[in-house]
Amino acid sequence: SYPLFSEPLELVSFSYDKDRKRVMDNRELKYYHPPGLDPPPCLFDGLERQVKRDMTKDEHIDGLLEALTHVLARPGAVAARKLQADFVTFRGTLTRFFITPYSLNDAWSINATRVGSTIYMEEDLTPERIAARESTDERHRRLEYSGYRFETLCVLDAAPESLAPQELAERLGTRADTAVNTNAEYCSVFRTQLGKHSIIAGAEVDCIDRAKPSEFPSRHYRELKTARLLDTARARSNFERFKLLRIWAQSFIAGIPAVTVGFRDDDGILRKTEDFKTLEIPNMVRNKNMWQAAVCMNFANCVLDLIKAHVREEGPETQYRIAYEPESCGVQVYFLGKRTSFLTPEYLAALAAQRSSS
Repeated sequence: SYPLFSEPLELVSFSYDKDRKRVMDNRELKYYHPPGLDPPPCLFDGLERQVKRDMTKDEHIDGLLEALTHVLARPGAVAARKLQADFVTFRGTLTRFFITPYSLNDAWSINATRVGSTIYMEEDLTPERIAARESTDERHRRLEYSGYRFETLCVLDAAPESLAPQELAERLGTRADTAVNTNAEYCSVFRTQLGKHSIIAGAEVDCIDRAKPSEFPSRHYRELKTARLLDTARARSNFERFKLLRIWAQSFIAGIPAVTVGFRDDDGILRKTEDFKTLEIPNMVRNKNMWQAAVCMNFANCVLDLIKAHVREEGPETQYRIAYEPESCGVQVYFLGKRTSFLTPEYLAALAAQRSSS
């Protein structure tokens, strides 16, 4: 059986611009328009022109906290009530919890701190993990780039329906020449619930299918992914067992209903695209002895139970570590004691001001 999961509801959104500067608006929200396949583009093209985000910089959960500070500054108690949650984190943390039952060889480590009744979690980025993010392997760099290149070929800066036919044609004609810039990003901050746990999470969103509506925008968001062409039974099996699991978890957690996957050959040529409906993905692997959505959701729910039970001591400088080690095949919670807080002074001040006024 499935634990309760409530539809994610967007609270606020923000952007990172082309220089990685954070701005509390939607300027980097992109709009979906299917890529042209005649002729089929190469997803390795333009690698040398790429503007690459500095992955050695640990951004903690600063962007998420700034967005929540922005919400706290709104007048009235409604905003403050919306921000009451058991957990605050980025979607990536929750995705790890979801897929662990089927990724038993992948270790992970999360830092946690409790302020009031809310537990904040961030990825534990050790120097080794940060170094690993900057890949020097040429093949890996090309594959990583191909995902960003595919995104660039699928999006426009304005809703297609808002453009005159000639302008739309011009923009579609030039997007293949657009240099990839991985600094730019649009993020949605949403509220959801898993089991008894209320959660506020932030997630990068690739694009939207139409002009952003004021209500339930996530119902129109879309994920963009790439994969190698499924030209053998084994390739399809691996795609369904591993890739579709992660795609489903990421999209489901953020309430994103649609995913477009671009399939490339070994030369990086985009051969075809396929659309998936997030809620239908678990049915695709049913009775194939691969993975079950209920197992993922129940495991994540149990991990949150464990964290809530052990992360008891309150205070922004008191830290815990939650870690999964393949050797022990279990999730452990460690008390780290006093550490430099990963919560921003601005957020803590806004939280204190909101408490004193309520």
